[in-house]
Amino acid sequence: MTLDHFSGPVSHVLYQCFGFFSAAEGFFFLSGFVGMLAVISKTARGEDSSWMRKRSVRIWKYHVVTVAFLATVAFFFLPKIKPFFSALYAHPFSGSVLIAILAYLPDWIDVLPLYCFLLLIGSFVFPWMAKGHLKISWGISFALWIASQWPLRATVLQMFPSWMNPGFFDIFAWQFVYFSGAACSAIWKKEGSPFAAPSKFLDKAFPVAAIFCATCFILSHQFLGNALPGEFWISKEHVGVLRFANFLAFVCVISFLVRRKPSLLDFKPCATLGRHSLEVYSSHIVILYLWMATPNAVQYHLPFNVIAPILCCVLLWVIAKIRD
Repeated sequence: MTLDHFSGPVSHVLYQCFGFFSAAEGFFFLSGFVGMLAVISKTARGEDSSWMRKRSVRIWKYHVVTVAFLATVAFFFLPKIKPFFSALYAHPFSGSVLIAILAYLPDWIDVLPLYCFLLLIGSFVFPWMAKGHLKISWGISFALWIASQWPLRATVLQMFPSWMNPGFFDIFAWQFVYFSGAACSAIWKKEGSPFAAPSKFLDKAFPVAAIFCATCFILSHQFLGNALPGEFWISKEHVGVLRFANFLAFVCVISFLVRRKPSLLDFKPCATLGRHSLEVYSSHIVILYLWMATPNAVQYHLPFNVIAPILCCVLLWVIAKIRD
């Protein structure tokens, strides 16, 4: 995700490099998958899901502090990134309130608020799903996703000021990625499920998924000289139908690989990052804005726009290692 967010040749190569989807789908799907595993485990020990609400509050604090820090630094020291917070400067009170309720989201700072909302909602929905109400809960999520392909979000946003930036991601669409991850996790852990490990279902689905992924890869990179499918099908903002299908097929392929060779994608430094993901992600946002504040001669030219994102990743690992 960090490498995707930096301008330059690195992001051009890596962004949506496997097809019509990006790293963001993986983040939200895995968050739902692992969150459901934790809920199932804790429920078996007699614990509730209040830990999700506490985590949501912690993320909210990190988000508010990050926005306040960046807006202050931009106002006094970094004029190049002041435009990102111009609405906040023009409407300091109402802007601060909208930031606090996670409605106003400056560019590049909209992933944590979305995750904050999903954790809060998930703290109530996940236990319900784990108790056997999987079909109805996932069905509601699916219906919201389908509705989001039309102007559902735009209709809701009419209640807010026109100067407010609501962020890029449509929560009505992206919640489906999160709850689909949770649903897959619940199905996998459910005793007696035909999809439970070590089921042969994914083995049988692998050839079809691999062919579908390869086709999407070829089409997305336009190797056949084809035009890209319409925005309705591959929209990132609303998680288009083809985009989500491509991602699920990719999940199936990765699942097949890691079950056959468990150590294939076991990159241990990622565990260090994962243990401190909130601090790492917040730091990456700050570093990204500092990068955008650099002169254009640095930001858009070699070798700086190759060295900088790599050094950023190393720095994020160092931050996590220090936290460890």
